[in-house]
Amino acid sequence: MRLSVAHLTRPKVGEVENGDGVVVRVDGPYTLLAVVDALGHGPAAAQVTAEASRCLGQTSLGPSVEPLMEALHAALRHGRGAAIMLAVFDGLALHCGGVGNVELRTVGTRVPVLPTPGILGQAFRTLRTVSTPLSPGDRLALFTDGLSFRLDLEQVRTQSPDAACALLLERFGRATDDATVLVADVEP
Repeated sequence: MRLSVAHLTRPKVGEVENGDGVVVRVDGPYTLLAVVDALGHGPAAAQVTAEASRCLGQTSLGPSVEPLMEALHAALRHGRGAAIMLAVFDGLALHCGGVGNVELRTVGTRVPVLPTPGILGQAFRTLRTVSTPLSPGDRLALFTDGLSFRLDLEQVRTQSPDAACALLLERFGRATDDATVLVADVEP
C-alpha cells in the first residue's frame, strides 16, 4: 500500500512568517508524515519549525517514532520548543506519536493515538506511541491547534486530499493562530 498525501499551512492572520510546518518524506519502505507547531507566531516560531524540519530531513526513518522524537527534542532544546505529531507508514502499519496540542484523526481504521502532554525541546512525559495496521480506503488527518479540534473528517470523506485540506482549513481554521492540516489516503 501507499499514501496519497496533501497538506496546507498558513500563518496567523496579520503575520507573514508561519510557525507551523509539514514534513513528508520517503526513505526506503517508510513514509514520514509530520506536522510541527512551534510555540508562538512569526519569525521566531518559523525558525523553530525550520529547525524541526531540518532535523526530520536528516534523521533515519524506521518503524518507530521514538528515535525521531528524541532527535527533535535534542535539536529544539535551546529554543522555544514545539508541538509535533509524527506518523511513519511502513506500507502496512502506521506507527505514530505526538507531543503537545496536535492531533491525528482517521476515517476507516481507528488509530488510538493520544498526544503526550508537554513541549518538545523543553519537557514532556514518557512518549505514548501506537502502531496500527491500515487498510486501503483509510484516511488520515494530522493537524495543529490552528484548526478546531471539532474538525470532522466525514465532511470531506469524498474529497481528494487536496480539496479536503482546503475545505478543512476554511471550515475549521482559526484566524488567531497559525494553522496546518495534512490529509493522507491509503491506496492499494
